[in-house]
Amino acid sequence: MNTRGHQNGETGNAQFPAELADQAKSVDESRRGFTKSGLALSGVLLTLASRPVLGDFVCKTPSGFLSGNVSVHGNPQTCGGLTPGYWGNKPENWPSPYKAGTCSGDAKDCNHPGNWTTASATKFMAVFNCNNHGSIYSSYTLFQVIWLGGGGDPDQLGAHVVSALLNARSGYTPVLGETQLINMFNEWNQNGYFEPTAGVKWYGADIVAYLKTTMS
Repeated sequence: MNTRGHQNGETGNAQFPAELADQAKSVDESRRGFTKSGLALSGVLLTLASRPVLGDFVCKTPSGFLSGNVSVHGNPQTCGGLTPGYWGNKPENWPSPYKAGTCSGDAKDCNHPGNWTTASATKFMAVFNCNNHGSIYSSYTLFQVIWLGGGGDPDQLGAHVVSALLNARSGYTPVLGETQLINMFNEWNQNGYFEPTAGVKWYGADIVAYLKTTMS
């Protein structure tokens, strides 16, 4: 199945399912450094706390993350968010009302996104605004966006936003709810950046850096 994608304002082809398996390996890899990012310019400490290998870990709201304060007072908020790699391989575990689609093959083939139909799947543009910078995701389902890979998803912003949405719906990230996440993406769609506080701009890589702190 061929679907249309957009990158840097130009139309291109994204192959499904031929390229998806290879692209999946890079779903959780960072594609760009943050030397020129809003986070780097603000001197924000990217690693907020040591995380256990398993289980929940301390996490913060966008404004709390911006502060760079790693000390914990009182009862800290903990997150147990799951990564794009998990949600891309476990479509059967997606929380309602979000749907990956319907598997059209045998059970053994259902771990391949190319065997999932899109008719019953949740479209990305049904949840997020895609009329500006987000137009690169407008023709895809949430499930397809997770599997786009770095070539079709710069900084893998879309993959992490979709995963954060599913995490929020599942109650894994008390510091970041669905509405807050959607507003974050929609602001990026409109301006090309998100402002966690006035005067500080988070671009795609910066948003991904934050979202990763809510995922184990």
